[in-house]
Amino acid sequence: MKIKTLLPAIVLFFLTSTMFAADKQVIFEIRASQTVDFSKGTFEFVAEHSSEGGPLKLAVLRKEGTTNILQETVVPSTVYKEHRYAVIISPEGGRKGVSQVFRLPMRQNSKPSGWSQWQKPDYIENSKYVSSNFMDDVKSPDRSTNIPPDCFEVRYKIEDSK
Repeated sequence: MKIKTLLPAIVLFFLTSTMFAADKQVIFEIRASQTVDFSKGTFEFVAEHSSEGGPLKLAVLRKEGTTNILQETVVPSTVYKEHRYAVIISPEGGRKGVSQVFRLPMRQNSKPSGWSQWQKPDYIENSKYVSSNFMDDVKSPDRSTNIPPDCFEVRYKIEDSK
């Protein structure tokens, strides 16, 4: 085969391999009183076009006094150009009950940083569509800014991927 025939395939391979390379990871810490049951809870990192997450019980757990701190690490998708990010914690798991939504002041091209300040949820939402509502920027009537006193708190830091 001639090099002229292979050249477009080689160029396409190198362009796509760097375009989808994830060069950053976001480490989250989720804080709650030890009296808060998170055994059925879920964690979700959401942007306009993508989301990933899983059960809170699989997160790394450490105890500080009367507080549980759970740690999750996410490698944000670079497939889409994202502008808005949030963490959604659903204490009852999946699409059940009231979810806590934390808007994150970060961008796709954010640089590595130290820990952010702990933050309380921006709002709570009692909807099974809480993730897609955030993705589509839908203001659900099931949304409230009356944050419960026993809510979770979140902080994060951005690091270069290892």
